Amino acid sequence: MINQFLSPFFSLRDDQWGGSDEKRFRFLKETVLTVKKAIPENTPLLVKLNTNDHTPKEGVVPELAAKYAQWLDELGIDAIEVSSGTGFYSPMNMCRGDVPVAEFAAPLSWWMKPLAKMALKCWVGNFELEEAYHLDTAKKIKPSIGNTALCLVGGIRSKARMEEILNNGQADFLSMSRPFIREPTIVKKMREGKADKVACESCYKCLAAPGAEIPVKCYNKGFPSK
Repeated sequence: MINQFLSPFFSLRDDQWGGSDEKRFRFLKETVLTVKKAIPENTPLLVKLNTNDHTPKEGVVPELAAKYAQWLDELGIDAIEVSSGTGFYSPMNMCRGDVPVAEFAAPLSWWMKPLAKMALKCWVGNFELEEAYHLDTAKKIKPSIGNTALCLVGGIRSKARMEEILNNGQADFLSMSRPFIREPTIVKKMREGKADKVACESCYKCLAAPGAEIPVKCYNKGFPSK
């Protein structure tokens, strides 16, 4: 909902909550200020910020996100994590990689499966994983946020790339999701020199699991037979 207030594509309001960048930002601003009053002192406050809606018409884009990020910095938050995509128009831009057609279609009714598989096959090959795929956007955001930390998420897979990003000051923290599902101890392995990259192959099947009402874990070889 917050992103829909921020996005010129979704927000068609022309009152005090929309119609200009400042007014569209107001909902997030009021949310941040309210949360800051409610949380204990010295509790970090982070905001996950969409930097590109990937909607049919222009919504949030990196340039607008940089403006929002600057205003968040002025509110005194502790960190911003850059992300992209929207659940309805571009879910695969959030977690790029393979499109597990069979697994996504698994929980659907028998009559919906053929239609869903046809639609999902159109996505195959269009969202290939590119390591650190939010990095270019992060570079545009970083100069706008002063001392606010920047967290980079999105396809970070190798120790060498992690060190390069941190050493170049392109991000302050790195975030991962799917790699921890497959290897909860991957950071320990890298620290001990037992791994140079994660084992996750970005097959996306772990994130199809909730729809199939099975536990979230690595299903790289496919869902178990019923």
